[in-house]
Amino acid sequence: MDKRNKKLIRKKSGRLIFAALIVVFIIAGSIAVFNLLRTERDYNAAQSEYAELRQWAPMPIPPPGGNDNNNDPAETTTDQEAASESMFDLTIFNPDFIGWIRIEGTSIDYPVVQGANNTKYLNTTFMGDRNPSGTIFMDNECSFGFTGFAILHGHNMRNGSMFADLHKFRNREFLAEHNVITIFTPDGEVIVFSIFDVILTDIYDNVFDIPVEGQEAFTEYFKDYDLAGHSLRDRSGILVLSTCTEGHRNERLLILAARQ
Repeated sequence: MDKRNKKLIRKKSGRLIFAALIVVFIIAGSIAVFNLLRTERDYNAAQSEYAELRQWAPMPIPPPGGNDNNNDPAETTTDQEAASESMFDLTIFNPDFIGWIRIEGTSIDYPVVQGANNTKYLNTTFMGDRNPSGTIFMDNECSFGFTGFAILHGHNMRNGSMFADLHKFRNREFLAEHNVITIFTPDGEVIVFSIFDVILTDIYDNVFDIPVEGQEAFTEYFKDYDLAGHSLRDRSGILVLSTCTEGHRNERLLILAARQ
């Protein structure tokens, strides 16, 4: 083979390699665009579903001092009862429904479920659709609902939905102004919790073992907190909200709250 033919072969080979690279880049770009559009579609679908469900949600409770009753406790109770009674029983849509969570100053305004395991609602919406937004759900090891020790899990979604706004509580000024979590139950109860700590930890934190470890572990975990006037003897009245972070995949942000 003379030098001219070798040169032609090398030239053709270079063109083929260049063409192959272009094809690879086009395919990779197409896949990236497809995934981006699918993610956006999933985000929109989930938020549309939850927006529709909010028509059945409890109405907002007027803030203290927001009326002319000088914070009359009886009037406040009436406001809470009216808010709870306005909520439609969503168990007709999903029998796993156990309540509604709302945190003023955030976008957290969602139904809460409890399934037979802790995997179903990671990628399933309240209405049963497969979706990465999932649903806010109570840990299946928590046996006494919101009257006992409760852990709620929710995703830290990039579009700011689900439990993403829990990260706002890492700002102490925000925490001081928005430290109340309200839970509405299907039987008409309104439960108010006050946040007493915000911590960064991981999935191996002992708090996740408390439902099965018992009273001794519960008391030991919370012994250093100043929960004056709050009994920990029956492992009740503590709410933990858990979500992931932008850090290590096992890292978690925990919001710890006590029942008022």
